[in-house]
Amino acid sequence: MVLYNITFRVDTEIVNDFKSFIKDYHVPSLQKDENIVEQKFLRLLNVDETDSVTMTLQYILKDLNAYNAHIISKDSKFKQQLSERYGEQVLYFCSLLENI
Repeated sequence: MVLYNITFRVDTEIVNDFKSFIKDYHVPSLQKDENIVEQKFLRLLNVDETDSVTMTLQYILKDLNAYNAHIISKDSKFKQQLSERYGEQVLYFCSLLENI
């Protein structure tokens, strides 16, 4: 299994809309994907939140093949939606982790 992590920096003025977008739209689409074993949407604590909030969306995929399929079929569409909806109000970086 592999863990795919997307860390977001979200401008404070759109935090509620962003959370709703992830919880009401994106997470339900992840739950329909049979290659995704589990997903979590988390907020980082102990960080400066003066002008932004840091959150992560993590999901565990069955294997690297499932990850590659997800990246091709769903991830690029999700990132395009983020860009169109929020522009530079949401910045992110992605990580792929393996349990050792």
